[in-house]
Amino acid sequence: MKNRRELLNKLKTKILHNWYLKLLSLACAIILWAVAYNIENPVTTTRFSNVEVTFVNTEVLEENGQVYAVLNNSDVVRTVTVSASRTIIDDITESDITVEADFSKMRLDGTVDLTFTCTKYDTSNVTFSASSTTLQLDVEDKMERYFRLTAQVTGSAADGYIASGTTLEQNQLSVSGPESIVSSIASAKASVVLDDATDNVVTYADIVLYDSDGNEISQDRLTLGSSRVRVTVEVLKTKTVPLVFETDVTPAEGYLLSGDLIAETDTVTVAGKSGVVDLVTEIVISGDDYVVTDATEDVVFEIDLDDYLPTSIIRADQDDNGVITVTQPVEATYSTGISISADKVSFINVPDGYGAQISEEVGTVTAVVAGLEDTVSTVRSTDITATIDVEAWMEDEGMTELVDGTFYEMTVTYTVSVDGVTISSGDSATVLIWKIVGEEE
Repeated sequence: MKNRRELLNKLKTKILHNWYLKLLSLACAIILWAVAYNIENPVTTTRFSNVEVTFVNTEVLEENGQVYAVLNNSDVVRTVTVSASRTIIDDITESDITVEADFSKMRLDGTVDLTFTCTKYDTSNVTFSASSTTLQLDVEDKMERYFRLTAQVTGSAADGYIASGTTLEQNQLSVSGPESIVSSIASAKASVVLDDATDNVVTYADIVLYDSDGNEISQDRLTLGSSRVRVTVEVLKTKTVPLVFETDVTPAEGYLLSGDLIAETDTVTVAGKSGVVDLVTEIVISGDDYVVTDATEDVVFEIDLDDYLPTSIIRADQDDNGVITVTQPVEATYSTGISISADKVSFINVPDGYGAQISEEVGTVTAVVAGLEDTVSTVRSTDITATIDVEAWMEDEGMTELVDGTFYEMTVTYTVSVDGVTISSGDSATVLIWKIVGEEE
């Protein structure tokens, strides 16, 4: 332990002996090294990344009516290596490096050589090497066109409401850019999204360009007269109301109305401002155009519903033309004879003291019923009542007295109990009149 302590003391004495001379020697060595290094001033390099290219004389293309697009990201040089003496290199920053492409020196293939400069030092003191030395351009003729601007509404109004129309602050749009792109534009639309709206929507909408297939066209290389436009979407309340058809069709002789009116629809959904549409309870279709006489076939009316809507009211469905067809069926009268047993014929108003009966030679009488065929075909003899009114017949014949034992040809009155069927004619009947025995003359 003692020997170790003695050894440490000796080492400490040696290190601290003439310490100031040792420190002075170290400082002199450093100074001598720095002087030698500065005298030599060796060439060294530094590297800068993603240096942007500055374009000059671009008006050359504009004056020729051309536009350009940079290809392959060649407007950014991935690496630029600068070589110069150490003292110069130490003084250069990235902002001192300029890379330029002079469009007036563009080749026919659309390439432009890049020029590298340092704003602090000339090329005699600085040299450059780079990952790329050429700007690559796609150059083509410039085109300008004008398009009709329309609104494109997506989404929907709230239940019971519709978007009925749009108004744009401007309806024309200028678009300029490369001919290959501008010539492919088919339409320009201002896109508005509705979200359960119950009142008019006023908004600034982005303008979107489409080709003939409905695909959106990128605007990266295009210049638009406006990128947004003010759009007003009118939102109206809807209501479904009945249609009332006031037609007057009179069939010709021998024809009948064969059924009720047949309409494509008996309701219509209308739209308007709440205070107006709430007052609409029905739409009445009437007028001289719906009066027809002597009809011998179905009568067809073409009705434009828009002609009968109140002011400030429209049809909610504007996808069709609003014309509906209404038909009044007309059919020729159908008639057929139905036989009735003679014993079913009843007598009324037989004068006092006389009896009456149909001749035994008359087995049946026939009544001709008329109406629509489907209805007439259901009539049976039990639906018909046959009656002979003796006194009425005598009055018609101008007779005041009957003769005992005489046969008279009397009129039979027929009635039918089936709705829609009438008696068009019927047989008369031979009637035997006799005087009742025991009655005073």
